[in-house]
Amino acid sequence: MLLPLAFLLAASAAPPAPAAHLDDPPIRVKLSDESYSRGDRAKVKVRAAEDGYLLVLRVDTDGRLRVLYPLVPEDEGRIEGRKDFEVRSRGDREAFVVDDAPGSGMVLAAWSEQPFRFDDFSRNGHWDYRALTAEKITGDKEAGLLDLVDRMSDGKYQYDTSDYVVDEPGYVRHYSGWYDPWWSGYYPCYGCSPWYYGPRFSVGLAFGFGHGHFRRGRRW
Repeated sequence: MLLPLAFLLAASAAPPAPAAHLDDPPIRVKLSDESYSRGDRAKVKVRAAEDGYLLVLRVDTDGRLRVLYPLVPEDEGRIEGRKDFEVRSRGDREAFVVDDAPGSGMVLAAWSEQPFRFDDFSRNGHWDYRALTAEKITGDKEAGLLDLVDRMSDGKYQYDTSDYVVDEPGYVRHYSGWYDPWWSGYYPCYGCSPWYYGPRFSVGLAFGFGHGHFRRGRRW
């Protein structure tokens, strides 16, 4: 009789188990809109689950590549995890100005535990775009960007992408408002469909493929 009673008292005194919660994906990237016109300023936000090093690339509708972050190759691009990080351009402005022709572009954010290697892609403290890409990225934009990230890393990284569209000239926008708690402020939208981050990922264990090592981790 005493043993069951002691067991019940011990169980009642035990602290409650911590509530279960879903972990953040390793990396996610989000643009301020899905559709732009020439001259618009695009905001880019990134959130990583852990502290690490960030690389953000953009390929526009014409296949031209630009490094959005870090601004200069001398910066390792270390960020804190579990915090929203806004990519800013020079002068502390939005990440980029839309100067594309009509079509679709892409922004890719890659996260790694180790710093990315920029020595082969810099010149006099600036990005050397002749080394970054000898020709425009056409066709599969994601594959073209990942090939570059592979050259800047040991192949062990996580990444996410976000597509955007540039309107045809003369396209009439119909604005309405929506609020997204991930962004601080009120932004116009087209159709007002909220952003959704579903479980989109693919496992990239690709031994013997490409550079012959663990490559690209997961895509969320």
